[in-house]
Amino acid sequence: MKKINLQNFSIFYVSCLFCCTIVSCKNSNINQENVQIHKPYFGLNPSTDKLEIFAPAIVSAGLDEGTITFTPDGKECYWTLLLSGFETILTSRLENDGWTRPEVASFAGKYYDGWPAIQPDGKKMFFHSARPVPDTTTGITAEFNIWCMDRVDNAWSGPRLVNTPVNGSENSTCPSVSLNGNIYVSKRFSDGSEKLCRSELRDGVYQELEMLPDNVNVLKDNFHGYISPDESYLIRPCYGRSDNIGAGWNYYISFRKNNNTWSDLINMGKEINSVYCAGAPSISFNGKYLFFQGIVATTITPSLDRKYSLQELIDIDIKGPSKGSTDIYWIDSKIIEELKYIE
Repeated sequence: MKKINLQNFSIFYVSCLFCCTIVSCKNSNINQENVQIHKPYFGLNPSTDKLEIFAPAIVSAGLDEGTITFTPDGKECYWTLLLSGFETILTSRLENDGWTRPEVASFAGKYYDGWPAIQPDGKKMFFHSARPVPDTTTGITAEFNIWCMDRVDNAWSGPRLVNTPVNGSENSTCPSVSLNGNIYVSKRFSDGSEKLCRSELRDGVYQELEMLPDNVNVLKDNFHGYISPDESYLIRPCYGRSDNIGAGWNYYISFRKNNNTWSDLINMGKEINSVYCAGAPSISFNGKYLFFQGIVATTITPSLDRKYSLQELIDIDIKGPSKGSTDIYWIDSKIIEELKYIE
């Protein structure tokens, strides 16, 4: 896999960040001064019944963003940024003088890293990476593996490779972790298929991977699964089903039952699937907010209704839904409670 030229990346990233932060945000309650706001989630609250772009021009900056995760207090966040085929992890945190400007996380940038997932108790963070495996004698020889960091004195330890059987000879990606430490991953198999799998954590040791049932793994390629903190439901994207809304991918949910079986997938409805989904769902640790990566189909602008300045065009393009790239959307999570009764 190609390594990124870090010097060129730094120049590109600083240029993008400069463009994003100079925007006057007429269509949002975020502006240049709001970086100084001293509230979790950048001081924002989502609509209860319609999708909104999360933190436009700060987190959703008109690039390809997705897979966001927060510390339990909502004052530190990490998300994935895709740059010309290279995936890295950005971060921003609430300090005494406000939210820091987004930057590449200290542990990321050199290798292909993505899909950060903080354990609901805030003690660990997981992510997938194509960084070199330090010891191939463990039987871990895949290109993509799951890595983990521990929370130590309000910072993260250095990344360490998660042991087998979570990792192995085939790719493991897209980690999601429950409060009790059980981990869910997208696992590639030797026949070329990819399945959503679960590994229980018992006495600090991950158990053999369990493939989720066929009514959850309904495709050849199954990925981007998110497990709730209590393991009561799993959200995943799917395409080609008879109840799809529009074309492309939709988000579906499966509820875990008392006998450890899973409900058939339920379409999450037009409120969620009004944009093309692109994977990467998550729930805030207070359970109130649903985040996911979405894409708005490219539309042709026939003409401009007046003479716009360049700054106004930047404002329209960054502050509105991205056309052909992904943004992070959020909505009140009450929709999940409502879906429990649809089976």
